[in-house]
Amino acid sequence: MSPENGESLCPVCGFDLGYQAWEGAEASLEICPSCGIQFGYDEAAGGDPARRVAAHRAWRERWLSAGCPWTSKGKPPPAGWNGREQVERSSPHRQG
Repeated sequence: MSPENGESLCPVCGFDLGYQAWEGAEASLEICPSCGIQFGYDEAAGGDPARRVAAHRAWRERWLSAGCPWTSKGKPPPAGWNGREQVERSSPHRQG
């Protein structure tokens, strides 16, 4: 997936995951190392895509309010990583 079209970007924080968080109704079940959301668990929303977008929005607001911390304990952030700038750059590709 290419980050230019947004397919591999986390729908919450815009981190380039290198995979799609969701493909149709199937979640990757992976955890975003940047914001910490687990796709298909934290935002499954009973399979309702509109509720999933609302869950992404709520998670994003909590993450932004917390100061955009890098959440992965096992994977360090990329050099020069800035969560707030990442969100701003990803806005055109994000739903919700």
